[in-house]
Amino acid sequence: MKKLLLLTTLVIISTVPFVSADMYVPEFDKMQILKCDINETVYNQDNSVVTKTSYHRFFRLDDENKKLYLQKEPVDTSYYDNDKISFKIQSMTDDFISTSDVEIDRNTKEYKSSSTIEYDNTMYGTRYGKATGICNFAN
Repeated sequence: MKKLLLLTTLVIISTVPFVSADMYVPEFDKMQILKCDINETVYNQDNSVVTKTSYHRFFRLDDENKKLYLQKEPVDTSYYDNDKISFKIQSMTDDFISTSDVEIDRNTKEYKSSSTIEYDNTMYGTRYGKATGICNFAN
């Protein structure tokens, strides 16, 4: 019984390097960096403007594997090709959950998104946002 347990342990330990060797490891230094300058407007349910914000995001494009990264965090894309990239971004804070549907037109380098912001406090209700921007390669 001890020999069987020892043999099983040795087989498991010896196969671990082979299993992990097949994992995909992104090569960020070889990817193009797309910097998007974005202007976003957030609206109340009655369409009144709550806030206007300008910010930028850095995306890394792995065209070979059709993968997208926000900074170095993988993004789950619904469409990735030479003409456009479509994806969802979800962020959470202590106060709200924001879900954005984003599309980057790779030909015109335009960024467009629509967001839904659901607050924990019912006083704020559900707000929505619209964003547009221009993207350029940073490298």
